Amino acid sequence: MNTCIFAGPTLPPRDEARAFDALWLPPAGHGDVYRAVTLLRPRAIGIVDGYFQSVPSVWHKEILWTLQQGVHVFGAASMGALRAAELAPFGMRGVGQIFAAYRDGVLGDFQQFEDDDEVAVVHGPAESGYLAASEAMVNIRCTLADAQRTGVISATTRARLVSIAKALFFPERSYDRLLQRAREEGIVDDELRALEAWLPHGRINQKRADALAMLEAMRKFLAQDPAPVSVDFRFEHTTLWERAVADLQPAAAHDAEDERALDELRLEGKRFDELRLEAVHTLVGSIDEAASPIPSSGERDAAALLKEREKQEALRRAGDDLPQRLVERQMVARIRESGEYAKLLARAQDKLALLAARTDLPDVEDFSELQLLQLRDWYFSRPPGRQMPDDLEHYLRGAGYPDTMRFHAAIFAEYVYREMSGGGAAAGDCARVSA
Repeated sequence: MNTCIFAGPTLPPRDEARAFDALWLPPAGHGDVYRAVTLLRPRAIGIVDGYFQSVPSVWHKEILWTLQQGVHVFGAASMGALRAAELAPFGMRGVGQIFAAYRDGVLGDFQQFEDDDEVAVVHGPAESGYLAASEAMVNIRCTLADAQRTGVISATTRARLVSIAKALFFPERSYDRLLQRAREEGIVDDELRALEAWLPHGRINQKRADALAMLEAMRKFLAQDPAPVSVDFRFEHTTLWERAVADLQPAAAHDAEDERALDELRLEGKRFDELRLEAVHTLVGSIDEAASPIPSSGERDAAALLKEREKQEALRRAGDDLPQRLVERQMVARIRESGEYAKLLARAQDKLALLAARTDLPDVEDFSELQLLQLRDWYFSRPPGRQMPDDLEHYLRGAGYPDTMRFHAAIFAEYVYREMSGGGAAAGDCARVSA
């Protein structure tokens, strides 16, 4: 994978445009472009959507750094258009009408097109497909302009509607709210009824159109096998920059507490796998499902189960192609949101405290092959029904263990902890595997 695209509500996960061969990442926030370059080494990056307000926005300087690394950076539609307009002189490639409007300060016959809120929307989380809950002002402007061109509304009505929409706080912008406000302000109802009837088939999504134009521009550009970007500016490694990226280095992707929480999660097996699949789904977007119809109601449950298993297997294969740190960063965010993080960390710290008192424990590296086999047999028999994997190394890679010794050390620590805390390992069993 040599291309990364940051997108959310403009090109949601089930949008057919995501057939474009790229790693689809969530909307870009501060540090995400830097991390993508450091972890994935892409040839090109496309920025469509990006967070702002509640999450620090993608930093101009990280894009400049990305260009200096030789990576081509494209932007369009939303945050991508904003950053491209600001950084075009330095080599970022902007595409589409919104980019041109920000660059020139003019959209059509509108003046002073420069506000961030022109492209801002509120939307749901990744699990909802970044479902948009408001309409972008730039889409409203383009829609009303087209309504005037086609004779649905007059120039005067268009100007008043634009003014009403612009006065709304961006999370409140929608066509229903706009029409409601327009009627309250006494705009000619005949025109409003005509507009209301025309909107279902006439509204313009300029943000999506520009995003599609960016994908096409990237496809054509990359087909030429371009050389890396050569910049004509000097990138200054300021103290502020060095401090900012210190927390973004892949080697420090998780702090010690994150690693301890993840280690506990790995031991849970099934829950780790569930969260990993959810994280991969967030990173790669939708996974194509089997297209064959379900023949009868009697077979529906079995067919649905088979389809879900196929989907999970496709996600597992996709996850194998992603950097483990990138996936685990998403998992940490999820367990923080769910409240699991605090419980996992508390258990990890309790385990560390108990094991620190056991100076008599042998080193797992000194275990015989039989002892290691007995240790694995104990672990995979808990809970009942779990089976020893046919390919242990593949299982361990999926669980994030760097090698088998790290895995054996983790389950031995778990074994001893359960014995000491009364969690289910008998003293005789402990002697069997640790002698």
